[in-house]
Amino acid sequence: MGIKSADLNNVHFADLVHALRDADDVGVLLRGHLWIEALLEYATRVKLERPDAIDWTNARFEHKLALAEATGAAEVPLARAVKSFNRLRNKSAHEMMFSIELDQVKTLVGLTDDGMRKAIQRIADEQLDVVRQLEVYEAEGVEVEIDPAAVPYLRVLTPTRALLFGFVVCAVRSLALAGALEVAFRGRPVSVPGLKTAPPVRRS
Repeated sequence: MGIKSADLNNVHFADLVHALRDADDVGVLLRGHLWIEALLEYATRVKLERPDAIDWTNARFEHKLALAEATGAAEVPLARAVKSFNRLRNKSAHEMMFSIELDQVKTLVGLTDDGMRKAIQRIADEQLDVVRQLEVYEAEGVEVEIDPAAVPYLRVLTPTRALLFGFVVCAVRSLALAGALEVAFRGRPVSVPGLKTAPPVRRS
């Protein structure tokens, strides 16, 4: 499922995981960038009195990020990290031999708050534990039957990719929650072109 058909009032993280599943470092960066941009717009729109006064179609990523931070849809630490993430993405678009270094991703993750940083590391560690266990089995001469569908995923799984994946998942989750809570408390319908949304919450 592409981001354009995702129901952002009920984000299915299985869709995000599926979109990133077999992607390498750069693939996670590029696809994650699309998801984060969509969630920035979603979380910001519900904060604004007249969101359609903004030309969202022509708004650049950095403009959506600035609006998200200004409205409180994105907390300052997350906004700083996403800004760094965006710089990496832009760099990838202009360098033929671009590659992402682990230290770059660690610096990016270090910009988030303590709670998100721990969550990102936990997600990364859970992925890498699979690789470590397979290495132990291999060293001990234990034969392991691997599902062929999982082979592409295991092939791209590196510390850099695992940490980057954790960041994307946590950033998307944070923005989705910010938008959903705003809808719940204010009862404001969300209108994001191309995205299915739920009706406003009615209060008695």
